[in-house]
Amino acid sequence: CELGLQLRDGNDLLAGLILQDAQRRSVNVRVPVLFGRRSEAADRFEEVRMIARASVGPGVAVVFRCYDDAVAFRYEIGLDGSDGAEGGIAIADETTSFQTTGDPTAYVQYLEDYRTSHEHPVMTASHGRIRSGALLDLPLTLMWSDGTCAAITEAALRRYAGMALMRTDDGALRCRLTPREDGLKVVGPLPLRTPWRVVMLADRPGALLESETIYCLNEPSVIGDTSWIRPGKITFPWWNGDVYDGRRGEPILSVAMAKRYIDFCARTGIPTHSMTSTEETVTPWYVQSKPGVAPGPDTDVTRPREGFDLETIREYAESRRVRLWTWVHQGALRGRVEEAFAAFEQLGWRGMMVDFFDHDDQETVEFAEAILQAAARHHLMIHFHGVWKPTGLSRTYPNLMNHEGALNLEYLKWSDRCPPEHDLMMAFTRLIAGPMDYHLGGFRAVPRAQFSPQNVAPNVLGTRCHMLAMYVCFDNPNPMVADYPTAYEGQAGFEFIQDVPTWWDDTRVLVGEVGRLLVTARRKGSTWYVGGLSAGAPRDLTLPLDFLGPGRHEVRLWLDTAESGNDPNRLIGETRTVRSSDSLQLHLATDGGFVARCK
Repeated sequence: CELGLQLRDGNDLLAGLILQDAQRRSVNVRVPVLFGRRSEAADRFEEVRMIARASVGPGVAVVFRCYDDAVAFRYEIGLDGSDGAEGGIAIADETTSFQTTGDPTAYVQYLEDYRTSHEHPVMTASHGRIRSGALLDLPLTLMWSDGTCAAITEAALRRYAGMALMRTDDGALRCRLTPREDGLKVVGPLPLRTPWRVVMLADRPGALLESETIYCLNEPSVIGDTSWIRPGKITFPWWNGDVYDGRRGEPILSVAMAKRYIDFCARTGIPTHSMTSTEETVTPWYVQSKPGVAPGPDTDVTRPREGFDLETIREYAESRRVRLWTWVHQGALRGRVEEAFAAFEQLGWRGMMVDFFDHDDQETVEFAEAILQAAARHHLMIHFHGVWKPTGLSRTYPNLMNHEGALNLEYLKWSDRCPPEHDLMMAFTRLIAGPMDYHLGGFRAVPRAQFSPQNVAPNVLGTRCHMLAMYVCFDNPNPMVADYPTAYEGQAGFEFIQDVPTWWDDTRVLVGEVGRLLVTARRKGSTWYVGGLSAGAPRDLTLPLDFLGPGRHEVRLWLDTAESGNDPNRLIGETRTVRSSDSLQLHLATDGGFVARCK
């Protein structure tokens, strides 16, 4: 790779530097992971810190780390107390670039602009045929013909601009920072640490999904007492059209409808119910006369809208031991973050989705961190939507549950742009970076030929077992149960949604084929859960069970049936007794899947 930071005056900060010292250290510790792929992560690396200085200006260090599954580096400016370190810095560009060998296959998400929700299809191209001059989202996954894989991304994005890549005419993948309104990329005081630039490496695609390196590259939690952070499954009526039984009835924000949903949660063990907006001319739950979700002149997130009796609903939810979650447009928080979160705490919200960032310039990145800080002070958990990929910040702020930053199942309300092969593309690109909110739980699957988008009671593509498997295969400690209650109760497979954990003690990817197949095993306590996602034609799968411990195990299976190709909602349940030396012989239908629980 090439290194470089261009300053406002056009000079490269690294030009003319003289190496002063090279500091080395080895680290091999285990760090706790609160709500992730495993309960502990191995933070094991070799580090060298190259310290350099010019005759004038701040000192610069480039820090390199080598992990078992990644290499990472960052720039540190003005940390040595040298002359010039007391001032500020204005970065006009970062000229870091990456060179590849050979002509690997690239799995690319093209960005339309720096202003983006990061919701795009994944395109497959050889490295040499990536469009020159186009913005490429991260992670960018590369795979060579021998099965070797790499993913380029960033970690610990704080007080800096978000990074994309751009292929240059000579084939390099060059860093592109999102510009501020004044055209500069980063402006601020010294000292400054940039985010880590990370190249994850593996001999198989699935290993990229087992890595904890992005998490480990972040600072430990700044939240002392985390006992109030309690993830779990969450309703999301907006996805189903704000209905209870598939038809429009009482308003979704009415006391009557809220009580029905809260009763459903209490009855089925779903810990949290979300309330976001009115169903007709969608308008937020808070005071706002302007139609639509974008804030207007009188928007006030500290007060519920007229007719929304939040106090009565909260009291009822507390009596049923169900938590309440909500939604807010990020623009409505501007200039009043602390005031807003103090009010949210008093109103009884336990968490919220903050939406429509659509930008990752330095100011927006800093604003998002200010939201996490205020939310932590007032004991609220956070989802970020319309936002960039995760960079591991949930280690520093464990109240950050997930990011969206993915074209996901909400798109089936108005398009056919989220078919099963897209699920399998997201798994090997966006999911590598961390927890992904994907609007899970659709229970009305139809064959592709019969699909048409609809806003109320939307249909999904892929079998019901495919839908169930995403609860295992996709990292997310706070996943949605997004369909309406009567779509679930009494339906085959809902018992698995009720039972499956949302964070884990261990994770192993057993099978991984980009865009085609993913089988993931995750352990909670002594119980293993296995999920398999498939796209395209039916397939038979032999699955060794060598991840199980010694002795006999009872395996409960939810499987596609012979009829699932024509009726994707069909599944069959089986119970088998197995040993770790056994293998499961499984048949996956068209766009199918399976789930298993092994005790």
